[in-house]
Amino acid sequence: MTKYLSLFLTTFALAGYASAQAPAAATDAQVLEGKKNYMMICFACHQPTGLGLPFVFPPLVKSPYVNGSPERFAAIILKGNIGPFKVADKPFNNIMPAQEAVLDDAKIASVMTFVRASFENTSGPVTPEVVAAARKKYIDRKTPWTQPELDAWKDDASTAAK
Repeated sequence: MTKYLSLFLTTFALAGYASAQAPAAATDAQVLEGKKNYMMICFACHQPTGLGLPFVFPPLVKSPYVNGSPERFAAIILKGNIGPFKVADKPFNNIMPAQEAVLDDAKIASVMTFVRASFENTSGPVTPEVVAAARKKYIDRKTPWTQPELDAWKDDASTAAK
């Protein structure tokens, strides 16, 4: 009996340990699909390197907007944003156009997954369901986001694996 109890407790402890780990990494297929979509849509502004263009388009490298809340990241892509914007104490001032009419939830999720797994970012993949939920939640918003709005975002960043 003690042997079985010990085995059960070990298994239970390991299961709890695994669930406390970082979100699962994106698969190669997810990253490749996201890269394909990124290179068709996003690279002109954010560049193939994710470094953006000085004073115009901000970098995606180690970005808190990329690595933070997946809902916030999806909302930025869906509705766009408008400057001024400051990243790593460097000013940027341009408009990121909304992509909600151009890209479906699967394409946005693939781009998000690629970006969150690239450019020195280390966050987990994003599902189309996360994007769909953000699309539904902000359906009535007609204006791009501003940096103060994005910096005041209040959802749970621990949902990054969704």
